[in-house]
Amino acid sequence: MWFTPFSTARLVVGALVTSSLATAQTAPPPSGWPKFAYQGVVTNKDTLKYNPTDEFIFPSVFHAGRYLGDPLAEWYIYYAPHDDPGGVSLMYADDLDGPWTEHPDNPVISRSWSPHYSVPHVSSPDAIWNAEAGRMFVYFHGDNTRTRWAESDDGVRFDYGGVAVDNAMGGASVTETSYARVFRHPDSASGYKYGMFYMGNEKDNKRRIRLAESPDGRAWTVDPDYVVVGGAEEGTNVSAGELWEWQGKRYVLYHASSGNVYARTIDDSLRQVGDTPILFHKASGEGEDTGRVASPVVVTRNSETWLFYESGDRLGGTIAQAKRV
Repeated sequence: MWFTPFSTARLVVGALVTSSLATAQTAPPPSGWPKFAYQGVVTNKDTLKYNPTDEFIFPSVFHAGRYLGDPLAEWYIYYAPHDDPGGVSLMYADDLDGPWTEHPDNPVISRSWSPHYSVPHVSSPDAIWNAEAGRMFVYFHGDNTRTRWAESDDGVRFDYGGVAVDNAMGGASVTETSYARVFRHPDSASGYKYGMFYMGNEKDNKRRIRLAESPDGRAWTVDPDYVVVGGAEEGTNVSAGELWEWQGKRYVLYHASSGNVYARTIDDSLRQVGDTPILFHKASGEGEDTGRVASPVVVTRNSETWLFYESGDRLGGTIAQAKRV
């Protein structure tokens, strides 16, 4: 019977270690990690002309004054309803603090575009300047099984591009290919000029962030490995990966089932990803900024940094903004 107290002690110590690990699922942020103060809502549901479902998701901020010849304003923000009929919509402002003006002819990309497609909805727009083409490209999903793109010279009128990625490119188990964000590839030696993080749902109903790469923004190759898989901190689903650089280091930002936004370190190859997430942002609890935050976009301009994101329940959200303090 001498071994009983020893065994019990081992069990107790083991339980304490397990408990400690269970409560430490995030890594501490590095020095100078930004903190954001809630600034308010961009998409006011009570005043917007195009508001078919009373919810908006997936902001994408584009510096129109830098790239377009005669823009409506210095900054464009694209967004969309999640539910049918969706519709890629546009607001614009001369300052990132706003005020933001709704484009009078929203949506600028709709769920029907003859003869190219007719789908229940289009959503999750992401705008980028394609230097090789000399045009703006906007990526969007519709239906959920594929991500398409369109091209534009003014950010308002678009030419259809095609399908960038679809379920088959991710493998036989993939059931959804959506919520893509596109960026200049950070690895100049890779042979690719553009990278894409997108959400792939699979037959196990778990959503993961995947990687695609392209030499021109049109033809894409999907990497077989995942970028981010949800863990104990995040929950089952992760989505809306965004490449972000801060103080000389790169991170993938994303939201999760937990309702928070996280960051993980990532290398220039986009394949070496940190094991432990860093908490990036959560709801402030101020005004309408409660509950879930999602689909982060960070913009730094003249030493100031803004965060645009979805605020609120998944099917009842709006686009909010915060500013670094």
